[in-house]
Amino acid sequence: MGISFEEFIGRLQTVQKNFPDDVATVLNRGANRMIKALKTNSPDSGKDHKGKLNKSWKKKIEGYGKDIHANIYSTAPHFHLVDRGHKIMDKKGHEKGFVQGKFFKEKAIDENIDDIKSDMKEKLLRRIKRKLRD
Repeated sequence: MGISFEEFIGRLQTVQKNFPDDVATVLNRGANRMIKALKTNSPDSGKDHKGKLNKSWKKKIEGYGKDIHANIYSTAPHFHLVDRGHKIMDKKGHEKGFVQGKFFKEKAIDENIDDIKSDMKEKLLRRIKRKLRD
């Protein structure tokens, strides 16, 4: 008919023991989705060179348990110039103009963060429910 109280407590202990691993898995998938969004929103110069912005996005999952977080970063040395803008200088060091930034990182984050957070929440709850049922 139902499960006993002791069996339910055992399942809760299993969920509590495996919770950090489940959080790490869900966070990893959420970070991968954010990287995919950043790659699609990264501007392309049209030139073939190494250090392309859309191929430079990396992630690192750090911490464990309550302190777990994902660091997403670009390895391209010119990322900050494209994203925030920069001065144009001549060979003598005189300013010739200014290139406005694209601000693609903020746009990608703003467009996708709510969807990714809600999806991560649903997936984590689904994993917990599955462990309580089994």
